[in-house]
Amino acid sequence: MSFSGGCLCGHIRYQIRRERLNAIHCYCGMCRKAHGTAFSTHCVVPPGQLLWSHSGSRRVAYTSSPGACREFCPHCGTHLLVHGQSGDGNLAVPAGTLDGDPELTLLGHMFTEECVSWYHIADDLPQYKQWPPGYGPSIINPDRSPS
Repeated sequence: MSFSGGCLCGHIRYQIRRERLNAIHCYCGMCRKAHGTAFSTHCVVPPGQLLWSHSGSRRVAYTSSPGACREFCPHCGTHLLVHGQSGDGNLAVPAGTLDGDPELTLLGHMFTEECVSWYHIADDLPQYKQWPPGYGPSIINPDRSPS
């Protein structure tokens, strides 16, 4: 199965080749700033399952924290990718860039300790104050505590 998506202006497109999409809501300050919302929803994708197509444009990279990079469309600014911080090599593709309304399996909420006061989580999915167990910088460097 394949899921497609891309940026607002259409210069950058992608396909995710997998049977289903898993996603997680993140409330960290960086995600809020990058998306301009109370939280972001990212699909968790192994690198080999994400294929890019470009219309003469390449993604612009921004190092948002040590070891982590966010990529954007240089024309419209759409946030298209986060990589390097999960500790397991997976990529985070913002769900809002997917075409249509594909079914997502939501895994939970992370960085809930940074959730803004004007938004309240109203479901029974697991909530993690920071990284879910088995993810984050502590996986990359076990001597470093998650931030």
